[in-house]
Amino acid sequence: VPVQDLLENPSADSPMKEKILFIQEVKRYGEEDLGLKRTKSYTTFFEAEGPILHVITACEKDRFRLRTWTFPIAGEVTYKGFFTQEDADREKRSLEGEGLDTFVQSVCAYSTLGWLKDPIYSSMLTWSHAALANVILHEMTHATIYFSGETAFNEQVATFIGNRGAIAFLSGRYGADSKEVREAVQIQEDDLLFSKWIDQSCEQLSSLYASGLPREEKLREREKVFQSLKEDFKGIKEQLKTDTYKGLEKVGLNNAVLMSYRQYLHGLERFEALHEDCSRDLRKVVQSLKEMRRSDQ
Repeated sequence: VPVQDLLENPSADSPMKEKILFIQEVKRYGEEDLGLKRTKSYTTFFEAEGPILHVITACEKDRFRLRTWTFPIAGEVTYKGFFTQEDADREKRSLEGEGLDTFVQSVCAYSTLGWLKDPIYSSMLTWSHAALANVILHEMTHATIYFSGETAFNEQVATFIGNRGAIAFLSGRYGADSKEVREAVQIQEDDLLFSKWIDQSCEQLSSLYASGLPREEKLREREKVFQSLKEDFKGIKEQLKTDTYKGLEKVGLNNAVLMSYRQYLHGLERFEALHEDCSRDLRKVVQSLKEMRRSDQ
């Protein structure tokens, strides 16, 4: 449904209209202030029941090598999305039959890289302003800066722009001391804290996988490492300020779980350094990454 129809509908509730208008503001900020690509995304509304997409990640058990899938335009990608839980579960069984670790996550937004008009999903309207601004800018970044075949780098760029962009936008809209900005900062801080735990976990397991132990012994030993990591996470959980990663303790750890998170969060400090080099001007960061993208073509 065109969002304008909802905004002009007197029976549509005010909180829904407020969130839709808020998304339009974030979109304008991304386009006009950050230089993100102008698209017709978020000009339509879709009433969704449950998750929009179920995304599966698969990884070898004795090393951090992700399964990849190849698609037109997107190139080689290290995850695969399904619109139904049944299809995702079928793929999960097939991959596990090949001896791979798997991890299925449900998501409430995704980007078609600017090729289609991505809608506002009804589930988005339940999110806080900080989370909503972050996700919209994250997905807009995908439509602007996308390196074919470089899933991890693309996600890390979008995570950084989403985090920093949300803080800057909300500071201008609500003020630097507002609860909206505090939440946006907490989201970024949790990403950085959790990324350190993920990196340390992967380093510990990489040492095991690189050892000269027989494969079966590596697989037995890794279960001890996973159990130790779950205990370590309890200490990290107490430091987290948002609920973004707290659900991890309910997930059975494996290589696919760790890598699915790591490809979004690894090396965020690289972009912080670029941010400093660009005089903390996020538009210059976007321009620098766009130039990098053009030189890569």
